[in-house]
Amino acid sequence: MFEELTMSELRSQIEQHLLMVEEVLGGMDTFVQRLEKRVSRIEEGLGLEPEGISASGWVADLQRVKSELAAIRGLVK
Repeated sequence: MFEELTMSELRSQIEQHLLMVEEVLGGMDTFVQRLEKRVSRIEEGLGLEPEGISASGWVADLQRVKSELAAIRGLVK
């Protein structure tokens, strides 16, 4: 197989393959960046921070509603 190729042909094929690899890696990089943005939005919405759950976000809202519901139930009993 390689015996039939000249060095310039082989070099040309290698360059083409490297360009294809570069395109795939670029696409993967774009995909990962979009995933990171989505994860950040989800974390922000949930109110997740490195230190724990913040006072804002969906989880915090659910905790407040849960507390309010428990208080209402306590009044009804």
